[in-house]
Amino acid sequence: MVIQSNEGGAIVPADTELTAVDRGILDVAHNGPILWVGELPDAPPFSTIVGGPTALQYYMWYIWGDGFTLMQEMFDAAGLDVMPIAADCREPETFLYTSFPMNGPEDLAGKKMRLLGDEAEIFGKLDVAAVSTPSPEIYEAMQRGVIDGFQHSSLAVDWPMGFHEIVDYAYVSPVRQPTDMYIYIVNKGSWAALPDDLKLLVSELYWAEGIRHYAEWTYKNTTATQDWIDAGVNVLPTPKSVEDAIIQHSNDFYAARAATIPFYKKLTESLFAWRDAYSTTYPRL
Repeated sequence: MVIQSNEGGAIVPADTELTAVDRGILDVAHNGPILWVGELPDAPPFSTIVGGPTALQYYMWYIWGDGFTLMQEMFDAAGLDVMPIAADCREPETFLYTSFPMNGPEDLAGKKMRLLGDEAEIFGKLDVAAVSTPSPEIYEAMQRGVIDGFQHSSLAVDWPMGFHEIVDYAYVSPVRQPTDMYIYIVNKGSWAALPDDLKLLVSELYWAEGIRHYAEWTYKNTTATQDWIDAGVNVLPTPKSVEDAIIQHSNDFYAARAATIPFYKKLTESLFAWRDAYSTTYPRL
């Protein structure tokens, strides 16, 4: 079996892979559901939820929970000839990088923060002014005081971008972006054409690579942490009062959307029930 791997944009425009898989232009693609929002408005929670399940909880939801059942329901309702066969999880992002100490939610009031997507509205409940700053402009924006802090990625990813030179604090927590799930999606016809033994081989290797990838990047972040500390940045846990406030506002945000969209309600209820069940039994998983 030969699988030719191509970077995004090599065959079809980057981030349009879902449509290409549906049409059979691609047999398989690997990207995040948050990128499908143009065709599937309810897709983002399949990637991550503010205050939602942790990376491993998401991973288990896909392996053993309703993840792929609900995703297939979404594909079928949209008439897409697509199915998921495996998932992998990214490490949690840094909660916030700031120029100021954050001891409680009150310290965020009036601050200008680079925030994207749902979190911009959620943090807005804490009187945060969300600013949409492209990644290449973050460094200068912090230097000039255009923003007081920002969300971006993780310590290992952000070190080469020089962000340790422009912030005083890096607050860590999985609450703001617990993960970024990536899904292997296939064209149904292409998948059906494979013999069962190769289907098993491909899907199991994809699942295994997902957890190996998570192990690699969580480890890279543990080693990057000391680099940030050595550079003079205070790497600190996010105060529990801030986490609790964000979780409360995120629950309200998703509940309001779910009240008007039946599928979104079913999806978010499944994710939150999974999170709560695991948190009750394994509080630190």
